[in-house]
Amino acid sequence: MQNRFWVLLISAVMFSFTAPPARGEEIVRMAFPTVAVEFFKYEFGVIELALDHADGDFRLVIEEFEGMTQARISSMMQEETVDVMFTGYSLEREAMFLQVDVPMTRGLLGYRAFITHKENIPALSQAASLEELKKFCIGTGSDWPDASIMEKSGFCVDRAPRDQLWPMVANKRFDLLSRAVHEGYREIDVISREYPNVVLSPSPVLAYPFDLFIYVNRNNERLHAILTQGLSRAYSTGDFMRHFLSNPHIRQALETLKDPDTHIIQIENPDMSQKSRDIDPALWENIVRRKYDDDFGYEPRDQM
Repeated sequence: MQNRFWVLLISAVMFSFTAPPARGEEIVRMAFPTVAVEFFKYEFGVIELALDHADGDFRLVIEEFEGMTQARISSMMQEETVDVMFTGYSLEREAMFLQVDVPMTRGLLGYRAFITHKENIPALSQAASLEELKKFCIGTGSDWPDASIMEKSGFCVDRAPRDQLWPMVANKRFDLLSRAVHEGYREIDVISREYPNVVLSPSPVLAYPFDLFIYVNRNNERLHAILTQGLSRAYSTGDFMRHFLSNPHIRQALETLKDPDTHIIQIENPDMSQKSRDIDPALWENIVRRKYDDDFGYEPRDQM
């Protein structure tokens, strides 16, 4: 049965405000910070695809909470007051929860461009090596897993709460704010209106194996199987790739990464299990070799 799927964005403090499910319908609960919801429509869409292609009838309820942190969402997952979350990969999260082994952005989250004060652009554009890039101090979220990746690679890293990062880079509290290339494109217009001296530099790009994954509580093997089944079917029908390539910021990021003028500096991810390293390579985007056409198809055709 094809799923009926609605996303409800409700500012609330308790899930008890959620409307009761229709007959035969199952509610899948998420929590998310209020200010961030508008930036993550693509990622919510991936969960939509999974539930829409799986057997059953589901309604995803995304409840917004002011000041919600990733740590608090993880606690709610352990308490089973929410059913599902997506977040950047970490060894801790993989051990704590059941991970759906489908990278949500096909690895694009590991291609990091930099938002910076415009006065830093001349020096940043000349950073042609890893050692030259390490001369800059990079700002990241307090609980972003990629902060550890960069620290272990010898970078100066300044951690801060997510909502403080943009004013900090605008005021030169650190040199660069690390964002995935597609994140930078979707955020920079909003950020630059408030901080006109802040710009996105599309090159150089720091690259490492990394992505968002969907997680569920370890006691909820059934939901894990539902999401895994749904994403497998979404790939088989081509719907996942249509969703991926129809996103304008992802398309823009892919074109940037394929541009010969974009300098990509690669490092290892020491914080990745062998299980995650062994995820099917077809689920990770091949930046160099992929060719795209105008109707969101792709060659060669990858299969799960």
